[in-house]
Amino acid sequence: MEKNRRRASQTVNAKHSTTIDESVSPTKSQMRHLFIELNREDSQLRGRLLDAAIAGLRLARDPDSADVRRDAARVWAAIEPILSHHLEAEDKHLLPWLDQHTHLSPEILRKVRQCHQKLRTLIGTVARNDLTRVTADQARETAQALTGLAVTLDDAIEDEQRRLLPTLHRALFSATRGTS
Repeated sequence: MEKNRRRASQTVNAKHSTTIDESVSPTKSQMRHLFIELNREDSQLRGRLLDAAIAGLRLARDPDSADVRRDAARVWAAIEPILSHHLEAEDKHLLPWLDQHTHLSPEILRKVRQCHQKLRTLIGTVARNDLTRVTADQARETAQALTGLAVTLDDAIEDEQRRLLPTLHRALFSATRGTS
């Protein structure tokens, strides 16, 4: 399962990833592509939030059901590669660029990083349990994490749409700024 998840993540990254050389600061053009990519991923993730919440609730209610476990695993397999790539792109490229090129407050950056850490903790909880081979207690733990992930991710996307992406959009597409 871990091998399949890594392969799916690499496929998503290869298909959709904006290539940015980590040894130099990203150009505006690279950041524009990343902006578009992150918007697309936000939409993909938002479209799967209800599925994740329902899968988590069903799994919590019936942790012994093989069908429910399979459904939850299928939902997770669809979300994980997109979410992992999204968090990595934001942490490695978006947040440092915003910190360097905009007047985003340190408090906002701290809150975003804190939210990302919470998401990674929930991701870790879901990812460590192979739903086809877990006990009922482990399935319940996964269910709780999956439901929590849906709620936390919804809040994170909303916050990004309200704070980060408009700031990035202004910095990238403003006619008064240079084209570096």
